[in-house]
Amino acid sequence: MVKENNNFAIIHKDGKQIVSTDKIKSILISKGASISSDAALLAIDNGIEVLFVNNLGMPVGRIW
Repeated sequence: MVKENNNFAIIHKDGKQIVSTDKIKSILISKGASISSDAALLAIDNGIEVLFVNNLGMPVGRIW
């Protein structure tokens, strides 16, 4: 996930999806996924929780 024009850009094997910050309450990041520091700061600036989860989906850390 990266920041693109004050939106989130989710890049995946089928392409890219742009999502507005007002459409997101939280972001889950699992093993193998990544988030840029710009995207993390965009989430923080907009009060969006970023939750890191393990292979079982259990939370192991968060930022907001």
